[in-house]
Amino acid sequence: MSGSDAYFFWEESRARHMHTLKVIVVDPSSAHAAVTFERVREGATRVMPRWPAFRRRAVAAPLGIGHPFWVNAPAFDPDYHLRHEVLPPGSRDDALDELLGRIASEPLDRDRPLWQVFFVEGLAGGRVAYVTKLHHSVADGPASAALVLRTFQAGSEPAVLPRAYEGGNEPIPSAWYRLLFALSREALRLLTLPGLLIRSVRAIGVSLRWRRSGRPLPPPPFSAPAAAFNRPITPNRVYAHAALPLADLREVKKALDCTVNDVFLAVVGGVLRTYLADHGDASGLELTAAVPVSVRREQDDPLFGNATAYWFATTASHVADPVERVGAVARSTRAARAHFAARDPRLHVDWLEHWPLRRLYVSDFAMVAGALARRPSYNLIVSNVRGPSKRLFIDGARVEALYSMGPLASQQGLNFTAWSYLDAFTVGVHACREQVPDVRALADALPWELESLKRAVRALPRAEGS
Repeated sequence: MSGSDAYFFWEESRARHMHTLKVIVVDPSSAHAAVTFERVREGATRVMPRWPAFRRRAVAAPLGIGHPFWVNAPAFDPDYHLRHEVLPPGSRDDALDELLGRIASEPLDRDRPLWQVFFVEGLAGGRVAYVTKLHHSVADGPASAALVLRTFQAGSEPAVLPRAYEGGNEPIPSAWYRLLFALSREALRLLTLPGLLIRSVRAIGVSLRWRRSGRPLPPPPFSAPAAAFNRPITPNRVYAHAALPLADLREVKKALDCTVNDVFLAVVGGVLRTYLADHGDASGLELTAAVPVSVRREQDDPLFGNATAYWFATTASHVADPVERVGAVARSTRAARAHFAARDPRLHVDWLEHWPLRRLYVSDFAMVAGALARRPSYNLIVSNVRGPSKRLFIDGARVEALYSMGPLASQQGLNFTAWSYLDAFTVGVHACREQVPDVRALADALPWELESLKRAVRALPRAEGS
């Protein structure tokens, strides 16, 4: 297991579940055969074990030496991995969201491959939902999106199921073999440490020169005050989602010369500003977001594993004017992007290979610094994954919606994760129940905030000739 995969395995705790949810809502009216749990179970049993992401399970290294191992599970257990949920007939999407919160509150069994699929019936209009619960150690956002594209079809032709999967039943390597392999891998990792230290010194030098030159910097860790959702989290989860018109985000992007992600961050900042004010926090609170960015290389497996680093960027939640808020966010993300590229984009991921040393910074230093500063290293996670731009099908059934739920951090009980699909930009809001029990209020405020921003942009004076 790579260090970036092992990070999500090691950081998991009773309260901090490191799985994500991928939700695919399907209209079965055009399907070539009845969409039933029995048929879905048959297809999944044949298809999913063929891919490493759904076939492998994690095994700890003997004596805790080195990273865990990925090994093929001895058998595929459809009763555990494939679940059937039935909502009351005609249920709205908020009933599905409530179910997702309950699904997210339960950890995955670490003695099995780290995934489950829930087939959910009962949605209004006869729709059904496929909910994939996938551990983050298995796949990051881009890898998850690639898995979705492989699972579903770009055309409406009938699905052709492969023969029953005949793999599996491979013996788990003996403890002695794993111990020897772990010791040899750790020895090889130690050989990379001098080069990694040199790269780190260079990155520090880049940051010092950057600061001396007066160039803009992203917000540093521990610079934002604590919000109500910056306390130790519990295992209990709540979830709500909202679909935004992708065309509206692109309209604002074009008018203000920024990115779709800048617009998204500013919309989140506006929602947080209102939410904090409604809950007694000062509306002038400037909150910082951790923004995942992919550093995946061409040689990396596109369907498995993690290659993700993080920027820090402001949500500009302290800025009242929505247009000015977008400008503040855009300046912050430009600074983060430029500084990140100059410092060595793969440095964070490569340090995760040396977990005992990296942990001193990731957990121990952060805990001490946070206690001294009485502030979190950041306030929340805001993620944006580009999804399919063409209609997807499964055995002729149209995929109507696609969205996701990202994980929470140990003292960051709020996550906004957006996935695009066709002309929709759907944002999933995931929170700790005890910290943000009214998560639906945040989701419902997203369309209103985007509409307010769009009106403000259209009211700007136009340049001559535009």
